Amino acid sequence: MAENRIYGYARVSKQDGMTIENQEFAINKWAKENNVIVSTIYKDHCQGDTPVNKRQQLPVLLENLREGDTVVVFECFRLHRSPSGLQEVYREIIENKKAEFVSLNPMEQILCTYKNGNDDIVQQGFKQIILAVMSVMGAIEKKNISVRTKNSLAERKAKGVELGRPKLVKPQGFEEVCLKACNGEISHVKAMEMLKLKKTSYYKLVKQLQDDGDIVRDKNNRFILANAP
Repeated sequence: MAENRIYGYARVSKQDGMTIENQEFAINKWAKENNVIVSTIYKDHCQGDTPVNKRQQLPVLLENLREGDTVVVFECFRLHRSPSGLQEVYREIIENKKAEFVSLNPMEQILCTYKNGNDDIVQQGFKQIILAVMSVMGAIEKKNISVRTKNSLAERKAKGVELGRPKLVKPQGFEEVCLKACNGEISHVKAMEMLKLKKTSYYKLVKQLQDDGDIVRDKNNRFILANAP
């Protein structure tokens, strides 16, 4: 009979401020404390409400899961953030695959089954109720965060605070130096040094001049200012 395996699952999105490395460290720390070895840590980069079948690694984990294996996560919401999605994944692990589940969040220990033996039907029902409440609260908190963010941005805008990245300021003499670089009199690297601009900022300003029609080619195929006499 094949040995039971320990699998980790980690997920990050751009909004939640968590890293894959943080989750890997916590999962491996748990494994060391319990004298077990994690076979694989599956990792996804996606929003919390992304459907399971649209993710890269969670479906692979669920497919490889066998009875007696264990899934370890930093917190339940790494699996899914929507109420229905979280319950679906949890039930797939516990009921369908008959695997064990571990959340490293102290507030979610009621949902853990690792080394807890077989729960009776009352305990199983209680876990499902707790999971449903937690997932609903998570969805509410996510919505509240979105509302707070929008309100904060609206308040800052009303106060005249400029939102987004600072506007790129064109250095004095940019057009003249840019023309020399475009005409091959100096290199673009030299132009960046003279204007004290980073590469990204420099080419952004050059493209802006071209898109706005501020620089054009003359009859000799040289770049000149569009409004030059």
